[in-house]
Amino acid sequence: MAGLVYLIERIAPALFLLIAALLLVWLRSLMLARRRLALAEFELERDMAEAQRARAITWTLGLVELALAVGAAAYIIAPTLRADVLTGAAPDPQAAELTATAEFETSTPGGDGSAGSGVMLTVTAQALAGEQGQRLLLTPVASPTPVGTILPGYPTPSDCTSADASLLVPAPGQVVFDSLTIVGTANIANFAFYKFELAGPSTGGNFAPILGERTSPVTEQGVLGQIPLSPFQPGDYDFRLAVFDNTGELRASCTVRIIIRERPPTPTPPGGAVGP
Repeated sequence: MAGLVYLIERIAPALFLLIAALLLVWLRSLMLARRRLALAEFELERDMAEAQRARAITWTLGLVELALAVGAAAYIIAPTLRADVLTGAAPDPQAAELTATAEFETSTPGGDGSAGSGVMLTVTAQALAGEQGQRLLLTPVASPTPVGTILPGYPTPSDCTSADASLLVPAPGQVVFDSLTIVGTANIANFAFYKFELAGPSTGGNFAPILGERTSPVTEQGVLGQIPLSPFQPGDYDFRLAVFDNTGELRASCTVRIIIRERPPTPTPPGGAVGP
């Protein structure tokens, strides 16, 4: 349901233009029907004009209601859902632990199948005609990276030099979609809480908190939490881990630039057709 609302929000201008064009067509039809009704001399002409007027009124009212529904979805429901994500409660980040050497098997495009780990062997079950027998197909697959797909040109930020607030995931230039598990550390003297913030197209370029505050420090590299990303428009975002002391002062932070994209289409299963 939320995905449909965000889709309507993105295409709302085009929907409004289409609705406006259809409204003009049916308003013109309504005016013509009223004119024909005024000039009608026979009962059949009056019946046809009244039927045309009724259709025009029905379509006009329906299009107005559709425009109101699109406006409500784009300018009321979608911002409300996004605000709920930005301010809602979050689960305890200590529910799961990850070590600094853990790898996330998020694949990146570009595997060429030259390495043994980048090749999937698919044996066809259908025998070929003649003396060739069964055929072994080699299908290249994407190769995993420690944190996911990374785009070049995003340097390591200068404010992530302290172990009090560090990020392993996300990394600078990481492409993300749907949701993101945050891995790093958050621990200072007189620790009170830490929180995640995003700044980008969906927040007007200003940092906005996501899912509230987390009150348990993470002293060694591990899971800090998980955030949903589907409510946010695609684009470049600054993701910030902010750590506060018991006076409410920001004492440590780490900011990285990430790229939010829509989920890519599901790839075709590996393998191939059997040939001669």
